[in-house]
Amino acid sequence: MNKEQGKVQAEVMQAYRDTFLHTPQGQIILNDLMKVSGLLSITGIRTEGELQHMEGARDMVRRILSILALDEEQLAMMAAGDLHKQQEGEETDG
Repeated sequence: MNKEQGKVQAEVMQAYRDTFLHTPQGQIILNDLMKVSGLLSITGIRTEGELQHMEGARDMVRRILSILALDEEQLAMMAAGDLHKQQEGEETDG
């Protein structure tokens, strides 16, 4: 990867963080993506086509979570809808 590609990639990653971590709308969307992809649920009995579709959706959500670099506690809080509340508290404390 050359210097220009690295810069573009860094901008893209920062855009993901800005959107999904620093806006209530981004957190709502990420929570929805986690739910509809079944990321935090058991797959159960599905057809092969359903499994492929589900895993594709899960892979995309996992990519977003990887870019955001959330730890397990933050992920659990986000799934419960509490991450934005915690971040607001940190901003007012600091």
